[in-house]
Amino acid sequence: MLWALVAFAMMAGDPGTGTATQAIPARVQTSQPTPKTASAARVPSSEDSAAERELLELANKDRREAGLPLLRSDEGLAAAARAHAQLMVENAQLEHQFLGEPSLLQRFALVSALRLDRAGENIAHDSCAAGAEQSFMESAAHRQNLLDPGFNVAGFAAIRSHGRLYVVQDFGHEVSTHTVGQTRELVSQAVDRVRSEARLPALSQYEPAKLDDAVCSLAKEQHPSSRLLETAYDNRRIITYTQSQPEILPQGAVRLLHDRDVRQFAVGSCYARNATYPSGIYWVAILLY
Repeated sequence: MLWALVAFAMMAGDPGTGTATQAIPARVQTSQPTPKTASAARVPSSEDSAAERELLELANKDRREAGLPLLRSDEGLAAAARAHAQLMVENAQLEHQFLGEPSLLQRFALVSALRLDRAGENIAHDSCAAGAEQSFMESAAHRQNLLDPGFNVAGFAAIRSHGRLYVVQDFGHEVSTHTVGQTRELVSQAVDRVRSEARLPALSQYEPAKLDDAVCSLAKEQHPSSRLLETAYDNRRIITYTQSQPEILPQGAVRLLHDRDVRQFAVGSCYARNATYPSGIYWVAILLY
């Protein structure tokens, strides 16, 4: 019998609140104190690896029947899920974030090198894995996480304590990994498409000195502000943005690229993690001349 259910989902960098869906705040605390528990003594518990495997098999069975891509298991996300499940055991409480515990994406970033732009979590306690999965599927919010076509990686935890099976299902969307050169090429192709669709002449491309390093400085400042680049690069218009898919240009960039007087462009990029984007994001600058 399932005692309680909670669903949670977030996207990197978007502010907002909610219950079944919630976004990570635009700014988060960088300090990560030790999570507080209800008791200093560790509650007797045991990890159930067989139940974890069953949870993944059942989740992928449900996704297969819905015509969705299967989830790939990631040990880093599983480690994050187990750590959180242990906190639920120690507190004898279902909660997505305990006092002093990092946010979901921060927890992922601490144990996994995956590049993620979305995350979600289902939690519950039940008598068995099959019972938890069935109840998840019967709950609209939990079913949404399980059958979200955007999630492609997951880590599940199952810990037994006092006759209960505490379950944590952690989901993520892993984005493509690009080198600096590949990112520059993707953005350049997007620039060419915008100019072509507007029936404007193609722009010539050049590579100013240390532009990639300058873009990485934006990540350190935790804000993609073009003003931080203005003193280093004169006689140009600067577009800066962050994206998990760098080839998706912001509307402001599209408008500037429609200018018939523009003749040249340059692209700088950097993939970086910080407090706002704990799992990382692509930082991009386009200079127009």
